[in-house]
Amino acid sequence: MTDPHDREIFGRDREVSELLALLTDTRTPGVVLSGGPGIGKARLARAVASAYAAARGAETIAFDPTAHENPGAELRRLLERPGRAGAGPLLVAEGLAPAHLQGLPAAVARDGARLIITTREPLAAVGAEGFAGRVVGPLPVPLDCSALDLDGLCRIPSVRLYVASVRALNPAFRVRHHNQEAVARTCAELRGVPGALVLAARIAALEGPEVLWAALEGRFDPGPAGPAGAGGDSGSLARLLDAYGGPAPAPAHPVERSAPAGTGPHPGDTERRLLACSRLFSGGAGPEALRRIAGVPLNAFPRALENLLGRHLLAVSALPSGRLDGFTRTRLHLPFQPSAAGPGPAPRGDDLRLAHARYYAELARSAARRIAEGDQQTGIAAFRSEERNIRCALDTLIDVGSADEAIALVDHARAYWCASGTPFTWAERLTALPAAPAAAPWRIRLDLLLAEAAIRAGEPEAALALLAQTDADRAGADGTPGAALLAARSLHLRGIAEAPYRPREALTALHAAVAAHRSYAGDGQATHRVVLDASLAEFLHGGLTKATALAVEALSGATRRRDALVSGTALLQLGVFAAARGRAAEADGCFDRAVAGLRTLGTPAVLGALVSVLGTPLLPGTAARAAEVVRCLGGCHAARGPGGLLDEPAHPDFTMGRLEGHMRRYLGERAFFAALSEGAGTPLPDLVKQFASRRGPMRPDGAPGPGAALDATPGRSAPAAPGRGRGPREAGAPEPRPAAPRPCAGPAADPPPAPGRGAPLPGDPLTPRQSQVSALITLGLSNKQIARRLQISEWTVVNHIRETMRKLGCSSRVEIANWVHHTSDASAFSPSVPAPTPVPAPAPG
Repeated sequence: MTDPHDREIFGRDREVSELLALLTDTRTPGVVLSGGPGIGKARLARAVASAYAAARGAETIAFDPTAHENPGAELRRLLERPGRAGAGPLLVAEGLAPAHLQGLPAAVARDGARLIITTREPLAAVGAEGFAGRVVGPLPVPLDCSALDLDGLCRIPSVRLYVASVRALNPAFRVRHHNQEAVARTCAELRGVPGALVLAARIAALEGPEVLWAALEGRFDPGPAGPAGAGGDSGSLARLLDAYGGPAPAPAHPVERSAPAGTGPHPGDTERRLLACSRLFSGGAGPEALRRIAGVPLNAFPRALENLLGRHLLAVSALPSGRLDGFTRTRLHLPFQPSAAGPGPAPRGDDLRLAHARYYAELARSAARRIAEGDQQTGIAAFRSEERNIRCALDTLIDVGSADEAIALVDHARAYWCASGTPFTWAERLTALPAAPAAAPWRIRLDLLLAEAAIRAGEPEAALALLAQTDADRAGADGTPGAALLAARSLHLRGIAEAPYRPREALTALHAAVAAHRSYAGDGQATHRVVLDASLAEFLHGGLTKATALAVEALSGATRRRDALVSGTALLQLGVFAAARGRAAEADGCFDRAVAGLRTLGTPAVLGALVSVLGTPLLPGTAARAAEVVRCLGGCHAARGPGGLLDEPAHPDFTMGRLEGHMRRYLGERAFFAALSEGAGTPLPDLVKQFASRRGPMRPDGAPGPGAALDATPGRSAPAAPGRGRGPREAGAPEPRPAAPRPCAGPAADPPPAPGRGAPLPGDPLTPRQSQVSALITLGLSNKQIARRLQISEWTVVNHIRETMRKLGCSSRVEIANWVHHTSDASAFSPSVPAPTPVPAPAPG
């Protein structure tokens, strides 16, 4: 029905059908399409006119009000033109002012014509009696993205429009796994406004996506010939769009009478201050933030805001925004106005920038306190909705050299990262602070944050070096306020950093950290998180009984405090411990209870708890940890949607998309997709059981524990070895009881090499058949598919996998795939049969 060459009509088919039905109704003389600039009103009107002409055989007339001194009189003259036969004409009048509509409804009804009017004002303001009114909204935008569903991403109307517009200038462009997050987040950041998407696509095609992202983050600088870029995405993006030929602003409506200051066509002082301050915000802001930072009195704010909204100088949406006392579902944005007539650049005064930074630093502190004290849904929502503004606040504090405030802000942000599984990356920004003297009170806190970031990034050696520096600095700071808690935190981080390779020292440090937190922090969330880390470390190194007791302690304390985050994490750990004992039903029960409590906080909370357990930094090997996290991502993606275990997000959050991009750096493409596909084909409860069989309890040297060779086919465990009188295990059958944990033999002298990253460990080389099986594992095939491909039994495949894991020192199929991908003699791993198509296949652009 729509013109296939008119890209801005993507996703408007239903609207075209509804408007066509209205125009063919004899009781409706016309339609008024209203909406903000760039929303696509004119193109929608032209698409409806084309469909009307095709259906009725009527003449369509495009009317330009700016070409006539008296547009209303000229429009009535067109309607009264004699000599027409058949159906009356359809007139499309773009940007017609309310003053020119007098007498039009009667003229349209008398002559049998139809009229489509596009205007920024809604129908009630236009005053067209008898006309039907429709508000034209933005296109649907992505809420998250995953490499498992590129086809679904490319079907979203805003993405279709953006991609088609890029390809009009760069035909080679396609949506691929490496750029899917950038495409999805661009469409979401521009809120699905077609005009903004088309111009943004032009920038991406001509200048590259990096320039576009610099503008979205407020870092665009057009050079000496243009105005300097300023903070906030809206201002810099508007200037960039101006440079690329944005549409001219709509003509101003004539002023029929004078108006008092603040209500007429020119904003008053209060409106101008609000408008200038709105350029400080990244991704919009809440009404409270705008009012407080602009310094506008409460009694003057409502009227000024109404005036700005009425003139389309600000736009309002139902997206959430943070407040100091929680959050609200109202958010203000600068609308798409790529023209010099728009508001000026963001203010550069340090006073306003510092007011913005300190407001959001206080909001982060308030949200972190709510997360710690039990009001977690409110705290997480406030932090998630204002994450970009809080990041801009951090940059401002670093720029002005306010080290203490910047470090405190990052410290508060840790609560959100732990709750959502978001990569811990902001601490790296603190390295831009000036070098601190040894006596600086914030130096220890900075080193602890950097050490935690290094641990999460898989660099325990760097973390231990930083912790050694904090120990030296603390030697001269004993007795100062908070010194005991800093010492406890240092012990906690040291235990995590040493756990994979020096388990005895790690367990000693973790238990000392637990005792210190109990003494100085009480029965709070911070204490229980240290207890859970100690519990998981005990499990990984053989102390299953101690691990269970510690997890139960954390669960009891969290239940008393109504802490859903810690309760859910403790229940997941208890599910892992139950699976390690072979109690499948108990493990499933723990998992169901954990998810039931966590899903009330949103999918990011479920993912954060899973990542904190299955991708814990207590595990040896960055690649192995990344593979566990990617499996979680695949399982969560498959569990989302109607009827699934997890709900779709209500607003764009990109938790999974961002984490996928972060984890891809640690794995090769093949290993990444193998782990992602494996997770997507495995129910989440079974991922927990498989983790228990692969990981615990481990030997101190990092070698896999009992059950490491279990089949990773989705939803199943490996069959028992041949000759024991058992066939392949059915899905859901009880898990085998693992062998008794080996006692610790002492700390390893050196960290073991990461499996799958180099030559095989000492031992027999792989046989030709083991090489074939390994190659097919790399292509993502299950045991049954490998057996069918090589025409051997599934038992034989299982035995080949077990022997391959033993020889290579691997603990999972993903690590075998990773080893094959990085081996120098790749020719030895070519299967002797045709290889299948890799899974998943890239989606078309």
